[in-house]
Amino acid sequence: MLELVSTPVTFDQVREFLCEQWRVRPERITPHTRLLHDLGIDADDAEEMLTAFAERFHVDFSSLCFANHFGSELDAGARWVVRKVFGSDAVGKSPITVQDLVDAASCGRWIEREKDKV
Repeated sequence: MLELVSTPVTFDQVREFLCEQWRVRPERITPHTRLLHDLGIDADDAEEMLTAFAERFHVDFSSLCFANHFGSELDAGARWVVRKVFGSDAVGKSPITVQDLVDAASCGRWIEREKDKV
């Protein structure tokens, strides 16, 4: 019987995925880059990106509390204005970083961490 050996997902693989999905330059993405606050991924876009990420890297996001990290489509426009006028940290949502995605992909499930809202 052949045993499958999983390999850890790397930062470079996640960065490549984000560059493809969000059309962002690779140099803009570090392990500390935040999806909402730095890249502006929010609401329906965040849901679509996380769904594609889950499919690509086989991640179970069932324990992710979406509302803690992203808003609804109804208030996404207001958050965009707040980010542009007051800066990216004036959003009031707990950030998800690229490293959080790497960690989730490496273990196959989302790990909810207590983070300060930004």
